[in-house]
Amino acid sequence: KAREAGKKARKEAERAAREKAEKAAAEARERARREAEEAKKAREAGKKARKEAERAAREKTEKAAVEAKERAGREAEEEARVAPYEGVVKLVIKSPIDADHMKELEEARVALYEGVVKLVIKSPIDADHIKELEANLRQIQNLRLVLFGGSVEEGIQFVVSAEEPTPLIKILKEMPLVEEAVGKGKEIQVVLKAKK
Repeated sequence: KAREAGKKARKEAERAAREKAEKAAAEARERARREAEEAKKAREAGKKARKEAERAAREKTEKAAVEAKERAGREAEEEARVAPYEGVVKLVIKSPIDADHMKELEEARVALYEGVVKLVIKSPIDADHIKELEANLRQIQNLRLVLFGGSVEEGIQFVVSAEEPTPLIKILKEMPLVEEAVGKGKEIQVVLKAKK
């Protein structure tokens, strides 16, 4: 009987150990399955977050591009609107004035030149007047005489550089030897008075 009881106890212990091992294995499998599922969810969440970040970055880039294009368009329109008036000082009069004052005000509305400007001296050309004009040009503040050349027959050209906006036509017209000065873009045509 004692042997049978021992045998029975061993079988009972083996069965209990087997059940315990099976239960531990099942719990381990379940834990592994849950961990795998959580890892999968984490990967999917990371993937979704990356896609969302990429989409947001793409939208931000597209928005910035659209804004830059619109800004460039507005700037181009403004440039086109302002370009014809660049370098012109405009006076706005809000009270009635007489004809003499109006003429003075019109003369005060002057074109300003900055950078490289070509002065084309029209015929008749006198060598003494050209020397006098050159000397006068060298006296103008913020104006450099870059080069000049030509001939009495073909005409003379002075190339000057204005370091800041300068009313060149007005200054030229104030010179005693200048008959007329007319601006055409970055070129001013000058007619000198005939020698007496």
